[in-house]
Amino acid sequence: MSRPEHHPTIDFDLFGPVTRRESDESWREPRERCPVAWTDRNGGHWVISGYAEVAAAFRDWEHFSSARTDPEISSIVLGNSRLPLLTPEEIDPPDWYPVRRILSELLAPRGAERLRTRVRHWTTQFIDAFVETGECEFTYDLSVPVPGAVTLEWLGFPEADWRMISGAFHDVAAYSRGTPEHRNAQRAFGNVMTRIREEIEAREHDPPDDAMTAISYHEIDGERIPRAVAESIVFMTVGGGVDTTTALIGAALLHLSQFPDDRRRLLEEPELLAIATEEFLRFYPPARTHARTLTQDVEFAGCAMSTGDRVLLSEFSSGRDEQAFVDADRFVIDRSPNRHLSFGVGIHRCVGSHLARIEFTEVLTAVLTRLPDFEIDEDAVVEYPNWASIGGWAKLPATFTPGPRLGVSAPPS
Repeated sequence: MSRPEHHPTIDFDLFGPVTRRESDESWREPRERCPVAWTDRNGGHWVISGYAEVAAAFRDWEHFSSARTDPEISSIVLGNSRLPLLTPEEIDPPDWYPVRRILSELLAPRGAERLRTRVRHWTTQFIDAFVETGECEFTYDLSVPVPGAVTLEWLGFPEADWRMISGAFHDVAAYSRGTPEHRNAQRAFGNVMTRIREEIEAREHDPPDDAMTAISYHEIDGERIPRAVAESIVFMTVGGGVDTTTALIGAALLHLSQFPDDRRRLLEEPELLAIATEEFLRFYPPARTHARTLTQDVEFAGCAMSTGDRVLLSEFSSGRDEQAFVDADRFVIDRSPNRHLSFGVGIHRCVGSHLARIEFTEVLTAVLTRLPDFEIDEDAVVEYPNWASIGGWAKLPATFTPGPRLGVSAPPS
């Protein structure tokens, strides 16, 4: 698919850059030269990179649709990503409203706050496992297992499944196709779907009091939702609840190791963490892009877009727009206001954003309190091999002054 010459065009390849630095830099030209433009790369699609334009497209779900048109190909990821249907992320109104309500009620601020004690419990538990040794690998020792334990315990998966499920979601993004780790993660996804089906089935007979039961027994217009819809919601909840928060925690830990002045500010002013969290989200958004599909012809930002066109929106690029953020390429730990788009905006705004902030601040607080002098070995850091949709780190090895175990425990909420 190509566009007439009078349309703004750029040579932009989302999948070309292979490092975070390269990916970050690749967004500069489209953002500064033309925040809405067409590229013939990757099948042809629109690239929206400016803050105002990204926000407007996110809000305009009537034209920029998330709904899946091909059952085998994700509508919200650019390229041929064969993910299971993500409900309610890949559903638009009117069907969207009652399905979204299932999670929005469970993960509203009050519901998310009830999970804080569990976040604190698991953070303590996982730090206790390595705090006496003076060394750890932050990704697999902390930033993957904490969100995984909180999300999977809350849903109701047995603890024996947690490492397998959270590892599958992390490793499929963290390692290149063809590597043993990636192949193992792909195989594990089959087990993940099997376990979701088994757990949903088990709730037909002896439903425990957990989030998976609440999802399974939710009713719309007096009728219980189909089992396939419940399975899809659980899959999306696991994916959204595990690796995105992992990426944000990893970004913050690496940043604080590289920029000791920012770490010093947080150590001396712990109340600053709430504001700093928003700057970490703006500067290091874990979800970097989302795709949409045009439902009808529309003129947007002076560009004539056609029905069926694919559109790429960049949360990352929107956060580096100088029109929206002064000195946007600089991390400002006390930046305020900070109306970033890292959780999206509009009807598909991240439903787990409240819990993600709780997990992030609890983990950062614990690390700064218990491992205040940690140093990450930058020569041994391993980035994700692809920064197109999700960014993150496969390995973040660190050393620190050993400390005591706390051994604090709290009952599940």
